[in-house]
Amino acid sequence: MLDRRSFVTVSLGTVSALVLAGCSKGGSDSDVAPAKDGFSSDGAKGKKVIFLVSGNLGDKGFYDSTAKGINTLASDYGCETKIVEMGRDETTYEATLRDVSDQDWDLIVCSTFSMREVLEGVAPDYPDKSYVLLDVASTVPNILGVSFPGNEAGFLAGTVAGNYILENFPDNKVAGFIGSMDAQGINDFLVGYIEGVKNVDESIKVNTSYVGSFEDVATCLEMTTQLYNQGAEVVYAPASQSIMGAVTASSNTGKALIGCDTDIYSELIDSQPDLVQHVLTSSLKRLDEATIKSATGLWDGSLKVGTPVNMDVAYGAIGLADNDNYQKLVSEDTRKKVDEITQKIASGEIKPKSAFDMDTEELTKMRDGAKA
Repeated sequence: MLDRRSFVTVSLGTVSALVLAGCSKGGSDSDVAPAKDGFSSDGAKGKKVIFLVSGNLGDKGFYDSTAKGINTLASDYGCETKIVEMGRDETTYEATLRDVSDQDWDLIVCSTFSMREVLEGVAPDYPDKSYVLLDVASTVPNILGVSFPGNEAGFLAGTVAGNYILENFPDNKVAGFIGSMDAQGINDFLVGYIEGVKNVDESIKVNTSYVGSFEDVATCLEMTTQLYNQGAEVVYAPASQSIMGAVTASSNTGKALIGCDTDIYSELIDSQPDLVQHVLTSSLKRLDEATIKSATGLWDGSLKVGTPVNMDVAYGAIGLADNDNYQKLVSEDTRKKVDEITQKIASGEIKPKSAFDMDTEELTKMRDGAKA
């Protein structure tokens, strides 16, 4: 189950009532089924599961969270598991995927849009194999595509950022966004973030920068520092493995940061407390839970390959990290507003725009129009 101590969400009863009422679209496919709770672990023992990391572990985000789910399948469900770090050389992915597909794995887990093309090209050659593709709503017959709407995560982050600025810096209404790459998956966070900020106060500006890499900490430090120097009082950082640069910039300048994909405050508070003292919260995709529920759902029949599933706010897979800093630095009034917005997104009353539904011109207009 989700750890309620570290994850902001509406009550389970409310979520259950709202799942069928309105699940937002994730990714670029419209025929995405809502996810369901109540997955069974029957039949999991002895299953062989491998996770192909399209990068490296240690990102304190997407990959580490997925790996946590894989490790839980081994420790709590009796699965035989393996994790392979493929690095960033995408030219090697197809050969590795084919090699693994020739072996006797029951489930092959991949993730992110960087794996979509190669997996959707390889999977049809192995029709008896089952694959999970996290963060992509694939409809290939033997792939379970699992999408997480970044725009919903961004909207919640924008709600915190906008209210934080209004309460503490009413005379300098500037927020910032640092993304790893200028790509649809990252821009989905941006679109939601801008809308979330503007939903609080239309006059708040949002300056945007991109690292140009998933794992360039030094450049991320430089560009996040620049955002702060340009007036941003809080920066949202869907920056992948580069995020430590944003965390360091926050610490150096004494300005607020909102992390992404993992609870960066809780990850570092014991080992590097000075780095995370200004981290307000993080938007979360519960990749660990999604990995477990994707696997067990396929095995108990509650999920099916070829039918993508959307693990969104209504499902409880998207939210904000609720930790000591969130309680200390984010006002009670703002936290109540986050709860209200969460319920409205879950019910469909609020439907954030998505970068996946926007062309380049529309996205550029939105991004440039928000700048200070």
